[in-house]
Amino acid sequence: MISISTIDKTEYTLLQCLSQSLQQPGKPAVTPSLTDKEWQQLWILADRHEVLSLLENIWKPDRISKEQWLAIQSKTARTVQRAIQLQVLNARLTALLEKEGIIAVTLKGCTVARFYPVPEFRKTTDIDLFVADREEAKRALQILEANGFHPSEEWHANHHVILNSAEKEVVELHTTWADEFKEKHLNQSLKKLQKESGQHCQRIDFQGLKVYAYETAWQGFYLMIHMLQHFVGSGFGLRNLCDWVVLWENCDDAKEREDFWRMVCESGTAEFAKAVTAICVNDLGLSKEKSPVPAENPVEQEVIDALLRDILDAGEFGYSEAERMVGMDGDAWTAYVREFHHQMHINFPRAGKIILLWPVLWIATLVRFLRNNRRLNRAPISAIMKKAGKRGQLVSCLTSK
Repeated sequence: MISISTIDKTEYTLLQCLSQSLQQPGKPAVTPSLTDKEWQQLWILADRHEVLSLLENIWKPDRISKEQWLAIQSKTARTVQRAIQLQVLNARLTALLEKEGIIAVTLKGCTVARFYPVPEFRKTTDIDLFVADREEAKRALQILEANGFHPSEEWHANHHVILNSAEKEVVELHTTWADEFKEKHLNQSLKKLQKESGQHCQRIDFQGLKVYAYETAWQGFYLMIHMLQHFVGSGFGLRNLCDWVVLWENCDDAKEREDFWRMVCESGTAEFAKAVTAICVNDLGLSKEKSPVPAENPVEQEVIDALLRDILDAGEFGYSEAERMVGMDGDAWTAYVREFHHQMHINFPRAGKIILLWPVLWIATLVRFLRNNRRLNRAPISAIMKKAGKRGQLVSCLTSK
């Protein structure tokens, strides 16, 4: 049985405000009477989930304190400025790679922001480019390095490399959509779909800037896999759900929804997709007729409530709670061992194939875990393991079918 905590008035109000900002921007939010303390909590919660700027259009100065209103305007202005800078850079890098015969698909970023009522209000911190062919990705890396971007780390789990410019712009160059999951069938499906994905991207014109984006079904499938990867780790927040709402609300092609559902069923991720979509329909205004999940595929309300509770607690990518660093598929000691071994393979994908190296890699994984914990949150190891075991029940429920 999954333990469920009901959402409080502040969380309920935030969901109401977000729903309205995605559907009716510019109209003052109809909110319950909140105390000054509750408004402060609402402001903090929205900021923690990186959705504060989405509410700028619906919150009015007479509903919050002057200090909060000025802070929202200031944060929104920085979000807009940053979004515009990254949009221009994204188009420039896309053109630079295309000139050399490399098609780089933009993941998230402006390809999702374009569906928002005000695209620049969606907070964007970096640029994610996907090049499926590894040899082409190596060439892309060389081209980016020649144009002022320098790798900050080695290839991460065959997944991506992070590059920084002197101006502190961040680009993630991906060769896969996600790190490997524990489910072999899902990994095999992802490899197959990633190879096919090049046939399902298109060049789009976004505010005069040209980038490559996936067709809606494929964009939706990638966004779901991105959420799933963070969910089985430390979690994800409300901004991802907002992306989900605007993507499907702007899709008028039933075939795109059918194609998405086919990929979901083939990959074994239907339970997670159903729960995520149900939250968006119930709490964030996604219309049922635009839902990518067929109506005859309901999910238990208990599971929906548990996932929503987990998302609200997580903040953006699970950073709100110090002990949310990992998730597991159970709470027995064997689950801890399996998770530790899985993390070893994620951190050392190539060396991890050599069994003789496992003892050394286990030690290296432990050292990296302790170092990251010290750097990020300094949470007690016991608290991290306890939280991981508790979340493991929900993870198992949504990934085991």
